[in-house]
Amino acid sequence: MTASAAFVVAAAAVAAVSLAVQRLRLGRIAPPLAPAKGRAAAGVAYAFTVAFAPWAKESARRHLPTYAAGIVYHAAILAMLVRLLSSPFAPALPRAGGAVVAGCLAAGLGCGLALLAKRAIDANLRGLSVPDDFLANALVDLALATGAAAALAPAWLPASQLAGGVLLLYAPLGKLRHMIFLLTSRRLTGAYFGRRGVRPHPAEALRG
Repeated sequence: MTASAAFVVAAAAVAAVSLAVQRLRLGRIAPPLAPAKGRAAAGVAYAFTVAFAPWAKESARRHLPTYAAGIVYHAAILAMLVRLLSSPFAPALPRAGGAVVAGCLAAGLGCGLALLAKRAIDANLRGLSVPDDFLANALVDLALATGAAAALAPAWLPASQLAGGVLLLYAPLGKLRHMIFLLTSRRLTGAYFGRRGVRPHPAEALRG
């Protein structure tokens, strides 16, 4: 195993342990004492499906191109992480597979750079942003760029693994932690509102 491949494995282990410890620190959140008016499971299902749709989010409805760019960006990030974590054990890709991976990562990179530019240019977004917003985006974009290059040219693989390893080490420190805590918060809020009979909306439940 090369040094860059070993770095990816070590960084992934550090990130996994760090994120797991942070999640465990939350402990178990007890359900509310009020009598249930609905099913928690229905609320959780809603939170992970319909609640992600653009018509369920006022901000997404008003900014559909940004919403679409975010979907492509996150899909490319997932593909990049899968490729990064598999690269120490399968460094070579078939030519056709490499072209597909490179295309996916390049599309995500374009969306990421567009979102970064919008955050920097739009006064409202810029006012809400902190340095972590820009740094996280830049690290992800670097990992996407080097990952796309490595998918086409194996000589770029060490650079891709180095960029990806740095990204993994940074993940538990800033906003990238939402890869874990988004799931946790969605489950908890979904269960709460489902138990209260608020989500899904009672009329929607009756139609279903």
